[in-house]
Amino acid sequence: MDPLPHDPVHDLVAFRHAPVSLPGICYGRLDVAAALPPAEAADAIERALQGLGARPGVIWSSPLSRCAGPAAELSTRLGVPHVVDERLLEIAYGAWEGRAFSDIEREDPSAYAAWLRDWERAGPPGGESAIEVEARVRSFWRELGEGSCASGRASGAPSHLLVAHAGVLRALRVIACAATWPAAMSAPAPHLSAERFPLPASAVPLAACQGARTLRA
Repeated sequence: MDPLPHDPVHDLVAFRHAPVSLPGICYGRLDVAAALPPAEAADAIERALQGLGARPGVIWSSPLSRCAGPAAELSTRLGVPHVVDERLLEIAYGAWEGRAFSDIEREDPSAYAAWLRDWERAGPPGGESAIEVEARVRSFWRELGEGSCASGRASGAPSHLLVAHAGVLRALRVIACAATWPAAMSAPAPHLSAERFPLPASAVPLAACQGARTLRA
């Protein structure tokens, strides 16, 4: 999809971290390395920001290295703060962390089937549901709206940049763009590509977000 024209009501630009080379593995909260070094992931994000004419005032991430590494690199390059917030962690898979999904399905079939039936409200053993992820991300989003500066909006530069996990991006689609969870999950979340989200202080209908349209890097 072609980049969106500048829209001053969108104050959060989020990028999913670089890919992780663990096909078929449930790794949510595990601190696994991305396939790209932090500097290379930061290069891709920085190029996309230049294409958007965007310069953030603060960079947010979870504490996990696949997000925090590129965020710290960008913080140094752009001379803006990097803030780590645990509300931005990937969904917790509890007892399933680090296991292959095929093994989980074979070894814990009842719990796996129950999760597939009701993943919005029920999490894996010791893990989180989608609604629980939504609650913590909503808290973060609301605080951004309360602190959003008018000068950042007027200049055309987004006031916040987020290096994010896929679960957090999808929660933002639900929270900021009025998507349903099934719709948020079914839409792709490409690595190192940007999505723009309105903040609560932006006086604009949520429909204007149009499902958190993706800005290709």
